[in-house]
Amino acid sequence: MQPRPVALQTDSATALPAPLAALPFTTAPLPEPFRQPRLYLGLLAAPDVSTVKMADYQAPTPNLGVLLEYRLTTRLRVNTGLLHSTKQYRARRQDYDWSYYPRGATGTFEWVDGRCTILDVPVNLRYDVLARPRYQVFGSAGLSSLFMQHENYAYDYEYYGRLYRWESSFTNENQHWFSVLNLSAGYEHNLSQHWRLQVEPYVKMPLGGVGAGKVRLMSGGVFFGVKYGL
Repeated sequence: MQPRPVALQTDSATALPAPLAALPFTTAPLPEPFRQPRLYLGLLAAPDVSTVKMADYQAPTPNLGVLLEYRLTTRLRVNTGLLHSTKQYRARRQDYDWSYYPRGATGTFEWVDGRCTILDVPVNLRYDVLARPRYQVFGSAGLSSLFMQHENYAYDYEYYGRLYRWESSFTNENQHWFSVLNLSAGYEHNLSQHWRLQVEPYVKMPLGGVGAGKVRLMSGGVFFGVKYGL
């Protein structure tokens, strides 16, 4: 018996899937650059320690003020302000200029107590060494003019076996233009686009004599500040 041919049945080939539709490729918009304001207004406060030629140190006194700062470039700013400070210090007799009171140059005493209230007008340049969206690390340098409001000086001396106290005071008699070198470094943290917190250790070095006695008064401390950018 001869085999009979049998027609093979085949299922219709499964159609291949149509090419996948091109998925739209989108990217999230990049955040806008952190915009720095041009002008800043601030309040500053610091514990301030003063000394004359590193001879003696007294307890810190308050240094309070207002700040006006303008951003020149991304990293460079100029600032000025008005600081009201109290300088309390002890200086050696030989560190004073006694031309207004010659007896003091030869008196039998060693130390003079000084306490002065001063208006300090600084002009500083600040450079941001690190400039990040949320913080800046900076250095600053400039000059200050000092306007002496009240000066009080006193010392104890012996005269014919008895102890006396000499005192003298001056009011608005001495001004010293650009007589102090300001040096500082600091950290500024951005709370928002407008508000900033700042910590700034500083030193103020004399370029000339200060006050009635023309003493070489140096001071230092740490400014704590808050600023608002316009």
